[in-house]
Amino acid sequence: MPTLIHRFVLTGEEREVSLARRKVVDKVRAWGVPLKEETADAIRLVASELVTNAVVHGEGPVAVTLYHRPGRLVIDVVDDNSAAPQTSCAQADDERGRGLALVELLASRCAWEPAGLGKRVWAEIALPTAAAPAIRAAVLRRLFALRPRHGGVAEPESLTMAVA
Repeated sequence: MPTLIHRFVLTGEEREVSLARRKVVDKVRAWGVPLKEETADAIRLVASELVTNAVVHGEGPVAVTLYHRPGRLVIDVVDDNSAAPQTSCAQADDERGRGLALVELLASRCAWEPAGLGKRVWAEIALPTAAAPAIRAAVLRRLFALRPRHGGVAEPESLTMAVA
């Protein structure tokens, strides 16, 4: 089964976090993954925390890449700040400081590594497996939607591909 990949880039502003959270869950559903609301909530929270950290503590644009293979989703976030992510000990009345702890709790694996001049932070989430034909059909629908009509040129808003 090929790995499905979807990538989009944010300018790095806090107002984009909710958009990123929505895009991630929408893309997983578009791939035909049958998500229960509990799993969708976990994906939203992990995506939100990774993107928020990149926006608040990172620099420059934020690249989000999703990798899907049956049974797993990797959310990969890259920013231009090379400083290691810091897990903090939030107090009961603190409004911030729990993000990475939540990611570690919800993800089956997570880590970070230097990437160019910045860093890559990623988390892997276990997913229910969908039938291969459903995923293939979802990808084909997306490709056919991008076909030019009446001589016009269609341009995708972001990049999705399948890698064997």
